[in-house]
Amino acid sequence: MVYKSVVKKDKVNAIIRTAGEKIEGVIFKLPQNRLLDMLNHDSETFIPVSAARVFHVETGKLMFEAEFMAVNKNHVVVIADNVKSAVY
Repeated sequence: MVYKSVVKKDKVNAIIRTAGEKIEGVIFKLPQNRLLDMLNHDSETFIPVSAARVFHVETGKLMFEAEFMAVNKNHVVVIADNVKSAVY
């Protein structure tokens, strides 16, 4: 018999800022960890984002939406959790 372990994660609304985009979406993190811990964890190169909306930084125009996307941590300039979308 095989048992699969289930890892409980918290669903967090987040904004991720890269050099040219602002990404709004949902990320999942371990309850005991901070977002900083997720960024500093070297074994994962990407941050999975669900219900992603990607905006152009300068114009604020919605570029595209994706049910799922992976953001390379090396391109993250700023990340914030539990925030509401700002109006441009």
